Amino acid sequence: MNIIRANGIPIWVTLFALLGGVMGTFLGASSLLDPTSAMGFVEGATELATTWAGRNLGLGFAMLIAVLMRNSAGYAVAFSGAIWREISDLMAGAASGAGINYAFLGFLVVELICLAIAIRATLQQRQ
Repeated sequence: MNIIRANGIPIWVTLFALLGGVMGTFLGASSLLDPTSAMGFVEGATELATTWAGRNLGLGFAMLIAVLMRNSAGYAVAFSGAIWREISDLMAGAASGAGINYAFLGFLVVELICLAIAIRATLQQRQ
């Protein structure tokens, strides 16, 4: 597995980034092709579904690029974007009255841990 691991990044973070990258890219691309397939699609909100798809496609692709480049700073940037995606999803759920989505909250916690690991690895490489 050392062919995909970045210096200072544990293999579980790499695998989580691959999972997030593949899922985000796949969900984003499929929703761009058919906006009605977007998670939580509301009738008449095709433009919103398209922006959701682009956001997920872009963040998923950034995650895959970070893994392919094997660069801890790339991981930090990709996880930063993913964290803000989860925060906005949590805020949207709370604003709609749906309450807290614990799946998004769980991903947020793991992404925060991954971000801290990536920042630490990047700072260690600079010394």
